[in-house]
Formats: sequence, C-alpha cells, structure tokens
Amino acid sequence: MARLFMSKDGRRKQERRERRRAFRDAENAIENVKDRAKQMDREAKKQWDEARQALKAGEKAKAQRLLTSYRAAQVLMTKLEQKRWVFEQYMTKMEMAQSDQEFSQALGAINKVVKIDPENVADVFETAQDLLGEQMDSDRFWSKLYEKEMDGAAGALEDRIPSVDELSQQLEQEAAVEVGGAATERVNAEIDDRIKSGQERVKKLLDNK
Repeated sequence: MARLFMSKDGRRKQERRERRRAFRDAENAIENVKDRAKQMDREAKKQWDEARQALKAGEKAKAQRLLTSYRAAQVLMTKLEQKRWVFEQYMTKMEMAQSDQEFSQALGAINKVVKIDPENVADVFETAQDLLGEQMDSDRFWSKLYEKEMDGAAGALEDRIPSVDELSQQLEQEAAVEVGGAATERVNAEIDDRIKSGQERVKKLLDNK
C-alpha cells in the first residue's frame, strides 16, 4: 500500500533497492554452492584416504563402500557445478534485461525450479521421501536447462567421472605401492590427473560456451 502513495522517483528508488537486494541474494546463493562443493571435496578426499587404508588392511568391503561414497560425492559436486552454471546464465540474462517483461520471464524460469514451503511439513520422514522424489524431477529439469544452454553439447557431466571399477583399480594400485614400500608420488599424480580430468573437461566446456 505504501508504494501507491510514493512519488514516481520514490518508486524508482525502491525498485532499484529491491533489484540490488535480489541480485545480492542470488550472488550469495552462488557463493554458498561453491562453498558446499569445496566442503564436499574435502570430505571426499578423506573417504579416498580411508578407502586406501582399508584396502591396505585387507578390508575390501569397507574400501568398496568408501569408494562408492567417494564417487557419489563426485557426481553430486558435478551436479552442483551444472546447476550453478545454469543459474549464472539466467543471472546474466537478467542483468542484460531491458524491460520488466524480460525480467518477469527470467524470474519465472527460476521460480519453476525453486519450491520452498517448510511450514507445510507435517511428518519429517514422509516429507523427506516426497522431496527426494521431487528432487529427481528437479534434477531432470536442471539437465534439460543445461542441455538447452549448451546448445547440443553431448554427454552428461557425471559421465565424465571415472566409474567405481576404474576408481577401485586406481585405489588398489596406490595401496599396493604403499604396502610394497615404494614411492607414491607417481601413483598419486596419476590418480589426481584421472580424477580431475573430468572436472577440467567440464570447466572447459562451460568456460568456452
């Protein structure tokens, strides 16, 4: 109601403030995703080290579980990177928008993939199961947005991550070298190159887009 009684200049100032606040919130959301990815990467590296130690101790089942968790983290980090990139494309489009209509179209696209209503949570566990199901739909939607923005670039991002079998072979090689007492620098370098190569290819794809 207060806006109805504002002067034309007052409304413009209010709109500029709201726009700055909205973009700050969006930028903060991007930084939060980057921080989450860094935290996941640190935890994943710990799982890799624990898997190597378990394999050296002959605990193959434990090593396999840790290795599976490690790869799952890599997939999740890749999906976060995909979502962050798609979101930044929409941010750029919004910054370049010259009319209220263009802004509303871009904002409407964001609203379609953001559903937050914690007040309606009646049963935490049942709601969590529902949300997990909805998350699968959301992930598919993000993938469609990514494919659209990439304009036909082939290959899902998570496909660039080594499989569990490939990671297992690398882990066994590293553990064998350590057990034998040989230097691990070369093996570690090979592993790092294999693990990071997929992420580097993804970044190059996004940066060159």
